Amino acid sequence: MSRDGGIPVLQAGEDVNWVMFDYGGVVSHPPTGQDLALLAGAADAAVPALVDAYWEWRRAYDLADLDAPGYWRQVGRSLGRGYGKAEISELTRLDRAAWLRLQAGTVALIEDLAAAGRPLAMLSNAPGDLAEAISGLPVAAHFGHLIFSCELKSAKPDPECYDRALARIGARADEVVFVDDRSENVAAAAALGLRSVHFTSPSAARAAVADRLAASG
Repeated sequence: MSRDGGIPVLQAGEDVNWVMFDYGGVVSHPPTGQDLALLAGAADAAVPALVDAYWEWRRAYDLADLDAPGYWRQVGRSLGRGYGKAEISELTRLDRAAWLRLQAGTVALIEDLAAAGRPLAMLSNAPGDLAEAISGLPVAAHFGHLIFSCELKSAKPDPECYDRALARIGARADEVVFVDDRSENVAAAAALGLRSVHFTSPSAARAAVADRLAASG
């Protein structure tokens, strides 16, 4: 039995299978060129240089080794810039806004999965201020667990990150369908036994998730 859209409804006596979503690039769109241009303008840097410095320090930010001011100070050092409180506040605001533009097709998939009785979790590499913003989105209410790297102190694709997330939701790897847009994260999850889906579009993800759920039913 399926809902409209091909999502199998959880049946009585059926093994429970979680669906775990990445956030950035899956639930949300990735930052656009305009987003990066706004950040570069606020950082007083060229876009390519800003992008290099942005990602150079991002993992430490995602792991909460750096807070927002510390992150932007490190980005500034890489760019040969020094940012004051007002500049850091604006950079943090622009960065957060760049990750909060949702993909309607993925939101619809999440809503259909929830309506079909499927338990949902989110596993995202995200710093604390962005994690707080994500947790306040209406779509977050559909998730039984919102799990972020800043809380785990471990980030994808490290195996420890997935192990800690599985422990949090109380599931085995083979009981989880995992959706992520980064091939390295998908491969690491698959190596641990999660039934992984490489996200390329909401429609393709819907079909792949439905297939994996149907195969486990």
